[in-house]
Amino acid sequence: MKNMLTIMLAALFCLTGCTQQMMQAQVRDSRIVVLDIGHYYHPERGGQGARTPDKRYGMIEECEYWYRYVGYTARIIEQAGYQCRICCRGSLPTDKGLAEIAIREGVHHVNTPEPNAIYRNNHHPHRMAVGMLSTNYALDQKPAAVVYLHHNSMTNHWMVYNKGAIYCNESGSGLAQAVARVITDTIYDKGGMPNHGMHCGVILRNDGRKGGGDWLNACNDSYVPAIITEATFLSNPEHARFLGKEKNAIRYAEAIGHGVVNYLNAR
Repeated sequence: MKNMLTIMLAALFCLTGCTQQMMQAQVRDSRIVVLDIGHYYHPERGGQGARTPDKRYGMIEECEYWYRYVGYTARIIEQAGYQCRICCRGSLPTDKGLAEIAIREGVHHVNTPEPNAIYRNNHHPHRMAVGMLSTNYALDQKPAAVVYLHHNSMTNHWMVYNKGAIYCNESGSGLAQAVARVITDTIYDKGGMPNHGMHCGVILRNDGRKGGGDWLNACNDSYVPAIITEATFLSNPEHARFLGKEKNAIRYAEAIGHGVVNYLNAR
């Protein structure tokens, strides 16, 4: 009886190990990167993400920003020989200009019934979060990486805050470091965005109670590197002034793409 139990446990361990290896190999072999446009567009209130406190240093809202510039991130990745899938958990924007961009860039709108409700991950049902339906879509693509495109905002008032970071899951630490390095080297300070000598940080987030935690955890359960870009603060007047210029916004979007490519090429 004891020998039979030992054999059964060994077989289960082997099966689990084989499944893990298959999932990891699938990620390593994948050429697909999923870019998720943070938050969603409300038909009456516009973009529903972080935003600048007022118009003094430029008016930016993160969801609308990433509709405008996600294509620049995608093209850097695609020019390196990878494929991009772009998604957003909401519906097609009612703003005509943003809608035209979304159609041109091939954004997949998940059409989450209640964008601020908590949903369960299809692949890993113990993972639940607001915005999880985008992660369902992302994992359906069998990606090499998932990038949640966001900005940060510490307050509803203008303040100089420079501790921007890339949040990541355990599988995504290398991806986060690669993106953070490019942002530090080409965007912050000597790249033109005043950041008072602070480098772009990397923060492991595996607490599902915190923002984006279970998006990252669900990806981690599939061994998929995943990051959330929180490297710029829309409540920082110096960051807002920089990002408010289109050439700088394009450079920033492309910097994220270069970081992703650097990571994928080094796998």
